[in-house]
Amino acid sequence: MNKKVVLAGKIAGIVLGYFLLFFLAVFSTVSLLVKGDEVMAPDLLGKPLQEAYASAAKKGIYLKKIIGDFGGTYAPNTVVNQFPAPKTSVKVKSIVKIFVASEVGQTVVPILVSRSQKECEALLKKSKLKKGHSAFITSAEVLPDCVISQSSPAGSRMAEGSAIDLLISRGGESRSFVMPDLIGKEAVKVLVFFENQGLKISKIEEVPYFGLKPGIVLKQFPSPGFEISSKNLIGIQVSK
Repeated sequence: MNKKVVLAGKIAGIVLGYFLLFFLAVFSTVSLLVKGDEVMAPDLLGKPLQEAYASAAKKGIYLKKIIGDFGGTYAPNTVVNQFPAPKTSVKVKSIVKIFVASEVGQTVVPILVSRSQKECEALLKKSKLKKGHSAFITSAEVLPDCVISQSSPAGSRMAEGSAIDLLISRGGESRSFVMPDLIGKEAVKVLVFFENQGLKISKIEEVPYFGLKPGIVLKQFPSPGFEISSKNLIGIQVSK
């Protein structure tokens, strides 16, 4: 009776051992299948599309590209973002999403600051952009009609046909004067007076006038009382 019990115990132990080995083998196989080989996701940010595919192939992973206009200064067909992030542990043959700058309808914004309006219009046309709104401001540091700032920075990328707004200088503030009555005055003294005020007579016409000594003002432009500045054209007619 005791021999039968001992034999049964041995058989049960052998069966239990086989079950344990079988369970461990199945668990190890499933774990390997579930886990698989893992690699670090490559850093694809800023890389051209072809280079990104080559880097992914070396790691044994696949890429899924999402194309769009994501702004910034990335060139067309360049990776601007990715998921999972670089150096994240991923399984071999898994998929990494990449966001790629569109190659359609993008152009580089030219340098417009310190250029005249005419130059800016030509540059924008060449870059397949257009001039948007123009605002003017007084600036003693920037020449009149020159751009002080632009709405989109030079070197950035925008969709073709986009508008660039400009802030343009009017130049420094100029003092204004009331045009005096010059008729009958000596032209030499008039010229000195205007030069002292920062003004310039741009046109002097001499005409014969009987009974009047040479150099006397006969006519003037603008008329007396007219507001003038350094931007005005001033002319006088004097006796010859």
